[in-house]
Amino acid sequence: MFAKTLMNFLLPDRFRRETDGSVSVELVIVVPILFWALAATVVFYDGFRDRYQAQMAAQTVADIMSRETDLFDAAYVEGMNDVFDVLLDGRYPSRIRVSSIIWDSTNQRNMLQWSYGTRGMSGLPTDTFELMQAGDLTTLQALFGNDTSFSFAGAAAQMPVSDLPSRIPPVLPGEALLVVETFALWSPFANVGLGEMRFNPVVVVRPRFAPWINFEGVDPIFPEAAYEVAWTSDDTGLPDPDGGGGTDPDPDPDAGTSFSFDTGVTTGWTSSTTTSGSAGGGGFLGPFGSETLQTPVRLAVDLGTAPAQATIRFDLMLFDTWDGFDPANQRGDTITLLIDDMPITMDAFTSAASGVYGNRRTASGYVGGAAYQLVMVPEITGQNFYGGSARDQLWAVELTLTDAPAQFRLGFSATTNGAIRDESFGLDNVSITATGAAGAAQYSPDPNALVGYDTLTGFARYSGCPDYRAPAPWLTMTASDLQSSAVSVLRNAGGPQNIRNCPDTGGRRYAGGSPNLVLNYVGQTGQVGTPDLVIRTDDGNNGYSCDTTLIMRDPSGQWWFNDDVSGWNAGLTVRNPQTGPYVIFVGTYGRAECQSRLIVGSNGRS
Repeated sequence: MFAKTLMNFLLPDRFRRETDGSVSVELVIVVPILFWALAATVVFYDGFRDRYQAQMAAQTVADIMSRETDLFDAAYVEGMNDVFDVLLDGRYPSRIRVSSIIWDSTNQRNMLQWSYGTRGMSGLPTDTFELMQAGDLTTLQALFGNDTSFSFAGAAAQMPVSDLPSRIPPVLPGEALLVVETFALWSPFANVGLGEMRFNPVVVVRPRFAPWINFEGVDPIFPEAAYEVAWTSDDTGLPDPDGGGGTDPDPDPDAGTSFSFDTGVTTGWTSSTTTSGSAGGGGFLGPFGSETLQTPVRLAVDLGTAPAQATIRFDLMLFDTWDGFDPANQRGDTITLLIDDMPITMDAFTSAASGVYGNRRTASGYVGGAAYQLVMVPEITGQNFYGGSARDQLWAVELTLTDAPAQFRLGFSATTNGAIRDESFGLDNVSITATGAAGAAQYSPDPNALVGYDTLTGFARYSGCPDYRAPAPWLTMTASDLQSSAVSVLRNAGGPQNIRNCPDTGGRRYAGGSPNLVLNYVGQTGQVGTPDLVIRTDDGNNGYSCDTTLIMRDPSGQWWFNDDVSGWNAGLTVRNPQTGPYVIFVGTYGRAECQSRLIVGSNGRS
């Protein structure tokens, strides 16, 4: 025992030889240590538990906010603070600060759209990210005042975490992220050497059903619609949908052949219908509707000589009540772009422009010996340009053709099922530029393998083994989309090719050479748990009406195959899906072709 050893050292020998003793000294020394250890254990446990509880409460509150689509107001956010208190058991003071973050491409940093703190707490200062980028936290803290107390009046208690910018994932063009900062001032119930602490969980979420959410009484700062977003796929088999430059459509088209339609000039177009009421206040070409399915609106393009690259930019305006992939419309309410009457893109839209229908779109492939890349970004939604409702939209579109032909026809068609007064589209600010001289022809499907056109999508159908490079409709989905909903599209299944003779696919039974859909999956940094990607078919009769198979090529070039997963319907599940294009072919067990729904979602959402 330490106490006895110490006394033996200090006392004379005759005392050290004594064998009698008492535990009182040892007790006096050890018992306080035991009590401290017991109290410290409980305090540390309590602190870690409360910190975890604060983190879970913050994620719950942020998830609730991500589902909103209307304006936030002070009462709503204050109410969320009450919810946060309930989840914390209300044992210590708390605050919430919600900020909407957009991207400043000029200065290459995040920028505040708005910020609000509950219960009198300050919102983030306007130049928060400028100061944090410069590492000037002292000046930033001074903006919260000079109070040094351990309270929510204190500057230190209101400061954001020092690594806040690094916690915010890349913000997509035309969108804003919600940063939900939660604060709780925790004090230990016993003094064991552990002082007062601030719990500050931060959760960043993307609004699920809107590109961004404004705050009542704050003049909106609109997110930029055009800046570089890297294409992260490792697949070199398909052209980069951003054209290699990673840029979005230029809001100020370069000089060249152009049409503003303000003066009614429509030279080269097959339609001369122009109307006042564009987003910019002038005229536009249109409106057009389902009549363009049989007779597309076309523009004869003559570039003189075949260029290395032709760039076509235009504003696509959508008017009134578009319904997306509504089951009532077999084809869905879609817009198709055509080159020499060959479809190269097919995009569905809804009036709300939310969820998957509000995503930035990309597509790529090959047509007529040229490679094409498309980028489509929402710029304006929820306004009234033309028609009877405030649900019109404007999308900035850029189509790039590499090694383009000297002459071709650019076409536009729609598969809406309503009258023009209810569902229509228009075109504005069309510009065409060309640079360089064309090189060798890019890949092109064998024209001798053309066996017709798909009755649902209008895309060319080719015989032969599944070819991931053939033109097909593209669909862009994010991790958030997978978690919140599924997309269901009707597709023709089957084809003439026995793919057992196509060793690369690893599949069997029958399919065609053209994809039924290319899923452009965009993974999102900072998500809690990556959802599985689930792709399946459903004929509505357990596979007895249309016994399907699925063949898929993932972004890394690996082929997947499934015959039956639910009855005779097929299905594939991809764990931790990587970003990039998933090229999907719907085959059949027998030679007979049929129709089935192709459904893309996640577990529980398909």
